[in-house]
Amino acid sequence: MPPSSPLPRRVLIIQLRRLGDVVLTTALLDDIASAFPDAAVDFLVGPAAAPLVVGHPLIRERIVFDPERRKAMSREVRSRRYDWVVDLQGSLSTAMITRASGARVRLGWRTRGWRLWYTAARSRKGPVEYVVRERRRLLELAGVAVGDGLPRIHLSEEELEMGERDARSCGAPPGAPRVGMLLSTREPAKDWSVEGFAGVAQALTAEGVAPLVFRAVGDEDRVERIRELAPGVVLVPPLELRRFLGVLASTHVFVSGDTGPAHMADALGVPRVTIFGPTPSAAWSPGLPTTVAVQGPGARIVRMRDRAAMLASGHDFTGGVTPEMVLEPVRRLLAGRYREQSRERDRASSGFHADARAAAHPAETPHES
Repeated sequence: MPPSSPLPRRVLIIQLRRLGDVVLTTALLDDIASAFPDAAVDFLVGPAAAPLVVGHPLIRERIVFDPERRKAMSREVRSRRYDWVVDLQGSLSTAMITRASGARVRLGWRTRGWRLWYTAARSRKGPVEYVVRERRRLLELAGVAVGDGLPRIHLSEEELEMGERDARSCGAPPGAPRVGMLLSTREPAKDWSVEGFAGVAQALTAEGVAPLVFRAVGDEDRVERIRELAPGVVLVPPLELRRFLGVLASTHVFVSGDTGPAHMADALGVPRVTIFGPTPSAAWSPGLPTTVAVQGPGARIVRMRDRAAMLASGHDFTGGVTPEMVLEPVRRLLAGRYREQSRERDRASSGFHADARAAAHPAETPHES
């Protein structure tokens, strides 16, 4: 940011939908807090994803978007007199809200005609890179120095304790290592076979590890199949989002396809092993020792519009991934104490920024509208 530009006092981040995208966007909060420790940062989020940002120490106010009140939402945002608005969503609705805000700095994506409504915009074309790094480039447009921290979700001690109770009530043995598993991604082309998950679960059970299978709505057939093949799995019923996060936080490693809960694991300090099919692992995994991407030989990136037809023709995007390819990093992560180390780092970061925020705004507490 040019030296003559005044520092922002009020900043709005916009990311309405897709749970994984909202989680990924939280990483930018650390950059803004470091650059502008006196700024109050609000987050405009859709109702389905709103629970993900509850209690975040760097969010002053959570504003829940109401799609039935689009014009009213624009007026409400304008009335708050933001200095900066960062539109990570990049839709027509959010671009209109950004333009209506009257903020002197309006950052967004160079997409279609509404790119002209931003004071600075960036193209999404270019080499594949981790999505968080791509989004941080919007902040760099305005001269903000960015870091490399991961997204973060805040859970209270009560929620963590509830997660532990929920896990035990489902049958997770106390004291045994836990590996969480999610069997589907909501996009069949990205799903690994139930037989592959069952092979991992069988081996872990034999080694004294408790596999926790999260049951999502629509997964009934896949859950029944893994229960037949690996009867030692612990089944976790569908839970509301905050309780799901509590159980996820109680696991030592999380295994899934390329889906939003993998990013939730990152944000909770839980190491993860992610099976990739037609999507680029470089975009959806930070590439850390605690975030292992597994992809079969011969795997290739396929555009979303082409995946359904290829799947219907019999193409198996994750067919080259074997249980042993997943088990090896799972065992390594279980043995490496990565989870404890990452949580210590996250606690230290949380304490630093929470203290800075409290000092800057002693009368403010996070609330929602």
